[in-house]
Amino acid sequence: MRIVITGDSTASDYAPEHAPRTGWGQALAARGDLVVSNHALSGASTGSFIEAGLLDAALAELRPGDALLVCFGHNDPKPDHRYTDADTAFPANLRRFVAGARERGAVPVLLTPIERRHFVGDVLETTHGPYPDRTRTVAREDDVALIDLTLGTRRLWQSQGVEASKDSFLWLAPGEWPGYPDGEQDDTHLSAAGASLVAELVLEGLLAHGIVAVADRPDQGAEAAAAAR
Repeated sequence: MRIVITGDSTASDYAPEHAPRTGWGQALAARGDLVVSNHALSGASTGSFIEAGLLDAALAELRPGDALLVCFGHNDPKPDHRYTDADTAFPANLRRFVAGARERGAVPVLLTPIERRHFVGDVLETTHGPYPDRTRTVAREDDVALIDLTLGTRRLWQSQGVEASKDSFLWLAPGEWPGYPDGEQDDTHLSAAGASLVAELVLEGLLAHGIVAVADRPDQGAEAAAAAR
């Protein structure tokens, strides 16, 4: 089976010159134990992704037994051409992804958006409004597997705390990376370290739903061999 990812900049691939900026989909593929096709596009909302023909491209790639991961919510609230109303267009768009996957014999998986690094004092606060809840509702009503990255990353960033969580995002000193000569203070996009942590949350969700088998992970063979000795 293959994991086909649709989403926005938090999941998308980045060229080496953008390092250490990394999407969680990119980090998931870099593990090497899953076949991943990443269609996520920086700046995309559900609406703009569909309008650009990217959903059609992702669906055309699907084969029976594949999994289609759908993770949006960062850009759907933006007051421009990407805007999708949380109560109407957003759930309708999510259902287009779900229906398209099921029509091709693939397994749809809805993911709520990762939290930004938005601390008020020492408490992480959400920035996505109603969009995570709308994703949860579609998952519940349409019997779709859900990976709640909003909740998972909120707990993760909170556990890291105000300062340590900067390492999971693009907080870079001037001259630290060639692509960012003036430095960067970005609380939305992930560093390689942060993307790897989110990829682990995604993998845990896939395992919990039985979409990926534990035996598929390469380290399991060594563990099984050790247990048999």
